Amino acid sequence: MKLFEKLETLSYRNIVVPLQGRTTFDFVNEHYNKGMKVLDFGCGTGSNSKLFNPEDYIGSEVDSSRVESSRKKYPKYKFEKIPIINSSKNKLPWADNSFDMIFVSLCLHHINAKSCKLIFKEFRRVLKSNGKILGIEPALIDGKYFSNVLMNILDAGDYILPIDKYKDMYKSESFTTTHINVVKTFGYNLWQYSSVATDEEPTKFENGKTQIRKITKPIHLLGLYGKWVVLIFLGYKLTDLLVNMLGSM
Repeated sequence: MKLFEKLETLSYRNIVVPLQGRTTFDFVNEHYNKGMKVLDFGCGTGSNSKLFNPEDYIGSEVDSSRVESSRKKYPKYKFEKIPIINSSKNKLPWADNSFDMIFVSLCLHHINAKSCKLIFKEFRRVLKSNGKILGIEPALIDGKYFSNVLMNILDAGDYILPIDKYKDMYKSESFTTTHINVVKTFGYNLWQYSSVATDEEPTKFENGKTQIRKITKPIHLLGLYGKWVVLIFLGYKLTDLLVNMLGSM
């Protein structure tokens, strides 16, 4: 499985990110100013670090191999491994009131609602009193049946939600969320938003896989691993063919 994970990381960094385009993240410039301390939560391959000044930025990721890869790819930026937050015992390794902004890019739809609520508690803790969350997530849009299905086939995340559900999840941990835009790219509807803490009391929120995801998950898994099996097989056959051709010369 490690081989497949490395191949997925390679293809994501060199194919998916360029296809999404930098204009997808232009909205960051309207909220970020140099000097603001930024935590990029779930920074993945580190490609979004370039949206921020190196002195302001910390990228965080649970996958140590991605942290190491990001450090090599973007040596001017700081990247840290963090624990998986799935209980109240798990904490982000930063003090209270450490950041002006938390950037969450294409991350939450990989995490179930219970863990998201715990993560939001940590966001509230490490954010300054006037800080904000700035995010972008794939979202299910009413009437966009083809895009909704395609996203769930292509994406590894099990929890792509409608916009209102994302808002409700934030609200359940006392954040109010403001819609910024929906950007269409590479078959996705990507929702841009910002969230700030309120004085409201936390409430219960539960959410699981959508019906679309339950139906499309087997197709996603087949494509996820099947494509690499096919490519490796074709590479082997091509190499074998070339060896035989050279041997017969």
